Amino acid sequence: MEDLIKLAQETKKLTALIVEDRKEDNELMQSFFGNLFKSLYSASSGKEGLAIYKDKKPDVVITDLIMPDMDGLEMTAEIKKINEDQIIVVVSASDDIEKVTQTISLKVTSFVHKPIETKKLIDSMSNVVEKIKKNKTIETKSFTVTVPMDIYELVNEAAKDERISKNGIIIRALKEHFKE
Repeated sequence: MEDLIKLAQETKKLTALIVEDRKEDNELMQSFFGNLFKSLYSASSGKEGLAIYKDKKPDVVITDLIMPDMDGLEMTAEIKKINEDQIIVVVSASDDIEKVTQTISLKVTSFVHKPIETKKLIDSMSNVVEKIKKNKTIETKSFTVTVPMDIYELVNEAAKDERISKNGIIIRALKEHFKE
């Protein structure tokens, strides 16, 4: 239970798309994930899922593999063309080794076998959250700031006085500014 509460605190900042053709499974996943994500979208085919993905750009895509119209593999391949780093979790009962192998080659983030065990799903989502946090940390590590020369000199002097980087001074100032 504690794992689920901790997970919910992290996932409440994220959006997700569920793509599942079986109505009962789709509703079950919506029920489970509905309390975890800030926004949750749902589709009943890969084609519909791809359209919603293009419109909403969710943080996480949770999909079945075997579906009519466009299966989960085709949809995943199309999504990866748009965003190769997209977080995709496959939830499927498929034992087809070829399909499972294809999920690996498409670099899906996680594979959860049906019937779904809550513990495995929580572990999978915890891994997803860690990957998203890592990606966001990497994204925010480099930036460029242009400041007037007089400000630069103040930053440079403060950095020397405190023996930290100029970026550290700027980041601290930005944090303080946005607290207000």
